[in-house]
Amino acid sequence: MAATARSTYDVVVVGLGIMGAATLFHLSRLGVRALGVEAHGPLHGWGSSHGQTRIFRRAYWEGDQYVPLLNRSYAGWLELADAVSETIAVRTGGLFVGSPDSRLVHGSQGTADRCGIGYERLSAGEITHRFPAFHVRDNAVGLYEPDALMLFADRARLHYLSLAVDAGAQLSYGSAVRSVEPGSPDSVTVTGAGWQVDCGTVVLTTGGWIGRFLPDELGPLVRPMRIPVFELDVAEPHARDHAPDRFPVFLFEDAEGALVYGFPRWRSDGGLRIGFHNRQLSPADLDGPRRPPTDPERRELWRTVESLLPGVRSTGRGASCIYTMSPDESFFIGRSQQQPRVVYASACSGHGFKFAPGIGEILAQLATGGDPAVDVSAFSVTRGRLPA
Repeated sequence: MAATARSTYDVVVVGLGIMGAATLFHLSRLGVRALGVEAHGPLHGWGSSHGQTRIFRRAYWEGDQYVPLLNRSYAGWLELADAVSETIAVRTGGLFVGSPDSRLVHGSQGTADRCGIGYERLSAGEITHRFPAFHVRDNAVGLYEPDALMLFADRARLHYLSLAVDAGAQLSYGSAVRSVEPGSPDSVTVTGAGWQVDCGTVVLTTGGWIGRFLPDELGPLVRPMRIPVFELDVAEPHARDHAPDRFPVFLFEDAEGALVYGFPRWRSDGGLRIGFHNRQLSPADLDGPRRPPTDPERRELWRTVESLLPGVRSTGRGASCIYTMSPDESFFIGRSQQQPRVVYASACSGHGFKFAPGIGEILAQLATGGDPAVDVSAFSVTRGRLPA
């Protein structure tokens, strides 16, 4: 933006991670004059959306309330994949392994049964026979969801932004927003260093930074957390067994309740990307350097997966990501009670990426005064009694 620029838009989207990118795409489809503002560059590692891959699954152990939004998002991912020439999604299937009464297996099967999601239940022997890279203990079982996807994160986000620009949206990078304040009765003023923009509605998709914009409403309820992710090498004799057609995206819950997620080997010179979902979380410094994984973190992850995946080797490669956690590990989606011309989605608690097509559509509908296509009351900041 020019140093003294002041412009007017219908909607300004603040934060161009996957949620902001999907929102801007849906706004552009509605013919809305929209601006997307990002504090960093098009490819940066400061938020929660960067990197190569993510999992999409619908047999959701976390609860039935997510399924309508997942169904909407599934259609959206397939639509995006059809619209671009690069690979956005690969149907690898999803394998969820744990004890029969684990949250993962029991919860995933319950959601699938109640919501009509196709799956197969596999014994330990059936898992190892069908997916030779896995070695599963006899007391474990698996639930296999054939329609689960491996998503390509950076590609998907950049294509959403590109399609939005093609439809008329504007982008501004390196433009940190300093404040979002009411303007006239029917407008909001967005201010940065030397620039201001007036608009009818602001959409906040700023991840861990959202508490700075809504400090009283969301500030006490969001916790930015650092979590490490690792890359494991595949021993060459076993490489074929770790390819996407023989190695599904997976979740594994161990006897202590630690939940590990992982992806197949995509490139011939690459490894497996694996991490804990619910362990090794520590408070994140949003504005400081991203601290790499520590040796104790690496060893803990390796101890959990070395018997499950006998064909892989531990390495020194890894990175740190940000989870923006809510007290109950669910989402906050809605309209600000204090600034009615602000809508938001954040605190996606480490499992939000897969929902981006659906959440982006809903935010665009809320921003333009429409009714959301999916009921998101379960994700209201006023829902029930949130844990302390």
